[in-house]
Amino acid sequence: MKDIGTPIPWHFTDMPGVLQWTWVTDHFVAAIRGEEFSGEGVEDGKRHVRFYRWEIGDMIQPQQGTPRLLVEGSATTFEEAESHVREHIGKAYDPSLGYRAYAGSLAYTFTLATGERADVREFIGTRCSLRVLAADRSEQVVTGDFDVRHYEFCLSTPGEILSVVPEHVVKISNRSEAAERAAQVTRLHSYVGIGRIYAEEKRAGCTGRPGFHPGTVDHAGAPRCPLHEEGLPDHLLH
Repeated sequence: MKDIGTPIPWHFTDMPGVLQWTWVTDHFVAAIRGEEFSGEGVEDGKRHVRFYRWEIGDMIQPQQGTPRLLVEGSATTFEEAESHVREHIGKAYDPSLGYRAYAGSLAYTFTLATGERADVREFIGTRCSLRVLAADRSEQVVTGDFDVRHYEFCLSTPGEILSVVPEHVVKISNRSEAAERAAQVTRLHSYVGIGRIYAEEKRAGCTGRPGFHPGTVDHAGAPRCPLHEEGLPDHLLH
C-alpha cells in the first residue's frame, strides 16, 4: 500500500506568469514552479500551466551562503513534481533529521535493473539474497542483512557491509537460494495464486483441464499433475 507521507508545509506565491511553492527548513530549500502559458485557445479567466520545475537546494553545505543545488527536474503535474521532492528529501537526508516522514514509502522505493519500481520495506532487517548484474552482464548473488542507506542498498555480513546500487539489482529475496529452488519446483512461475490454477495451456501429460479464463489450466479435483505439481506438499492440493 502506497504511503504518500506527511503533508508538506508549502508556502504558495502567485506571481505574474509563475506559480511557486516553497518549503524552507534549516537543512534545505525545496521549490516547485509552475510556468503558465497564454495565447490563442486559452479561455479567459482560466489558468494553464505549461510544466512544473522542481529543485532542492542544500543548506547543510551551502555555496557562498546560498543553497547548493542538490537535484532538479521537471514534471507535467504538480503531484508528480511533489512526489520527486518527497523521494529525494527522504533519501538524501539522514533519517535522524525527520524528513522521511514526508517521503512515506518513496524513501524505500527504488528502480531495479528490470525497470520495476520496488518498495523494499518488507526486506529491511531480514537476511536477503540479491541477484546483481556485473559489468559483463553476468549475474552474481550476494547475501546479508538488508537495509537502505540514502540511495543504496546495504547488506551486512560478519566481515563487512556491502553497498549495492539498486539499478544493478535484478531480484531481491529474503529466502535462501535453496528455498527459491524448492519454490520453483513445487509452484511454477505460472501459478496464478488461486487453488490449483496455472497460467499455461493444457498439454500432454497434464491432469488438469482448460480453465475458465483462456490460457489457464485448472487441476481442481484431479490427481496430482506431474507437470505442474511434482513435489507439492499434499496439503496444498486443494
